Amino acid sequence: MPPSWTALFNDSWKKLNPCDVLLVRGDGDCGYVYKGKAYAPLIDSIGDLGIMRNLVIESVAIPYSKLIGQSAYSSPVSYNRSALFVGLIRRIIWFIRGRAKGESWANNQRMHIWDLILKKTDPKCVIGIQPDVGLCRAGRIHDIPVFDLQHGVIDDGNPWYSEKYRSETPEKDLPSGFLCWDESSAAILRKWAPQKGINVEVVGNPWFVRFLIENPDDSLVREIIHTERIFNNHKPVILVSLQWGLDFYYKNDTFNGVMVDALEKVILETADSYNWLLRLHPVQLRAIKKEEIRNYLENTFGHLSSVEWGTCSELPLPVLLRQVDLHITDMSSIVVEAGWMGIYSALLNSNIRCGGSLQHMFMYERETGLAQVLPQDRSIVMQWIEKTLIKGKRNVSLNNMEKALSSFINYISSTVEAKRK
Repeated sequence: MPPSWTALFNDSWKKLNPCDVLLVRGDGDCGYVYKGKAYAPLIDSIGDLGIMRNLVIESVAIPYSKLIGQSAYSSPVSYNRSALFVGLIRRIIWFIRGRAKGESWANNQRMHIWDLILKKTDPKCVIGIQPDVGLCRAGRIHDIPVFDLQHGVIDDGNPWYSEKYRSETPEKDLPSGFLCWDESSAAILRKWAPQKGINVEVVGNPWFVRFLIENPDDSLVREIIHTERIFNNHKPVILVSLQWGLDFYYKNDTFNGVMVDALEKVILETADSYNWLLRLHPVQLRAIKKEEIRNYLENTFGHLSSVEWGTCSELPLPVLLRQVDLHITDMSSIVVEAGWMGIYSALLNSNIRCGGSLQHMFMYERETGLAQVLPQDRSIVMQWIEKTLIKGKRNVSLNNMEKALSSFINYISSTVEAKRK
């Protein structure tokens, strides 16, 4: 069922029931469709893994989500109407008493909303993506751990995660713990979080790990894991991770809104030599400009049998990466996942270069040689492709990630069992 605009005014949180784990996610986290419903790979994977361990799961969608109820997996409830009211009053307070007073009032009101939700559900823990101040405060009042599950790149320049921006944040406004994909991400948080009594745990990427385990009881994985290859010839396959919001970095009349000109030229000139997978960002699949994006792809590459963007945008990333030899992007976090698979990445955003405004991004991958920043030059990109294909993929081991996630799920399960007794 497609989401309705009326969902923006929906307040269905009173339908919640007591649970062991309360999950919190937004529409932007829903990058997959499972059985016709929007699915949040990271958060819903935690839910599915918990259900396999007989945990009771409930789900809440943050404002202003439209993918709620029957349109989304696990039928998440919303508090959109309550949040809208808070937002409107906050604006009035901003105007009369200043921004700081407005934010302070709004945070207290959000805490009240979450207080009601936590009383209704009485979870043993809450797991979300960048939980807001209101939820963090309410969790501490009720002595319920609130975990922030990593959803993208964590680095020293990220206002949500870096020491520079978080060292002065009061403990009450922060999660009880951070759940990271890997040690390099955890190292950024360990610079400041433990001093505030916040746990930093490496749990792996839940979505990714599910496809490594291939549990026969996991119906989602079982249905998709052996998907046929998109291309069945012997030509190398190059994945391009597209992104939304690039207009912020390319403020000129020549930017086509989808990819830089140099990359477009490389794809067109090498279509006979390579297979190209153009993976759209989840936001691009649902954004207002989605038709404009698809028209560009169709008009530019639609005549080429070696360029595909439909199926590859829908497949789970772990499944797709098994078919990929190289990865190119402006600055997508898929650089991290590709590295786990031993796949080299090229970064085309010049701001990531040393001295640039984004120089903090992908430091681990760049230092280890898994990623390289390239000039937006057609010939240089083509040379990188040729030389890197000769090297082949790196040998990697993901056993630690699997063990880390299993250990965390066991921790939740044992905590729940202890409290039930």
